[in-house]
Amino acid sequence: MAGIALSGVTKSYGGQSVINGVDLDIHDGEFLTLVGPSGCGKSTTLRIIAGLETQSSGDVSIDGVSVNETRPSLRDLAMVFQSYALYPHLTVRQNLMTPLRLRDLSFWERFPLLGHLLPSRRAKMAQIEKEVQIVSETLKIEPLLARKPGQLSGGQRQRVALGRAMVRNPAAFLMDEPLSNLDASLRVHMRAELSALHKKLKTTFIYVTHDQAEALTMSDRIAVMMDGDLLQLGSPEEVYQNPQDIRVAEFIGSPKMNILPGHCDEFGHITCAGLNLDGVLANPAPGPVSVGLRPEHLTLTDAGAAQSLSGKLTYKENLGSDVFFHITQEDSESAIIIRAQPLAVTPQKPGDTLHCAPVPGKPLVFGTDGRRLDFNQVASSGEPA
Repeated sequence: MAGIALSGVTKSYGGQSVINGVDLDIHDGEFLTLVGPSGCGKSTTLRIIAGLETQSSGDVSIDGVSVNETRPSLRDLAMVFQSYALYPHLTVRQNLMTPLRLRDLSFWERFPLLGHLLPSRRAKMAQIEKEVQIVSETLKIEPLLARKPGQLSGGQRQRVALGRAMVRNPAAFLMDEPLSNLDASLRVHMRAELSALHKKLKTTFIYVTHDQAEALTMSDRIAVMMDGDLLQLGSPEEVYQNPQDIRVAEFIGSPKMNILPGHCDEFGHITCAGLNLDGVLANPAPGPVSVGLRPEHLTLTDAGAAQSLSGKLTYKENLGSDVFFHITQEDSESAIIIRAQPLAVTPQKPGDTLHCAPVPGKPLVFGTDGRRLDFNQVASSGEPA
């Protein structure tokens, strides 16, 4: 196992900056996910850790030792690619054995004819076979050992790719969107398997994905990247509940957070869409702000209820376990999404006027620069606490 640290890492291609001074400490044995939209620099960051790309500046260290000049093969890291990268002409058993043969056998022991006559080779091959068998049992792929990759399903190929990484017993696993080629139901199944595998191996996992569901369900911590910047690092719960940047707030969560225009007065009181929010900014600066409300933090209310929003229902999503209402206010083109439980829903139809109110204490406030503002509760008198 290994702790991995990036310090001031940048990467540019010509005049185009891809990574802008990333600082990141990955704890020994943790499952850390780099998540963000396509082109944000997450895969490039992973390849820099692996040594497949060279950073323009900054340092990469493993267990406190700089590996800037260390070849990828000597970093003791195992990479699992999106395309699986299996040898199509070899069986599953041979694919699993290949990294161990390259690591443990000498040149002469790998020689096609002469190598089989060397006594040292027989002992090493017996150990390689044993390690392949252990990994096969762990991943439950023993029945597949005689097959070739072309005879396997996507999920089976993914297990074999994981097994080929596991047999080396690396210091850390690096995974670049390994589930993106699988169908939706198989992705859900493989997420559970990867989480269980991490708990069993207790090895550092660094996982790259643009799928926030994968990041939220599997990770110990999430690193959210956009436009080459590391915007926020924290547990899935922290990143979801307390986003520190409006871009993180909108990216993490499905459906995405509702962002409404608001205004801050000289006392730090916030008004938004005709509502006076129960809070006050710690450091008020009069002017425009943005107010974030997740769909589950809006509740349906009756007409005329105090502190409520209203709008026309434009679209209704019934997902079985949840119902999402998309409403549009008269003075706004952007929709507000409300999450409701099916049992609490009456037959609404597009064109109906719906009313909703924010759950107290849940609105988030962001400044004009997109950074989260400190929004505190206020005393019942309405004066700043």
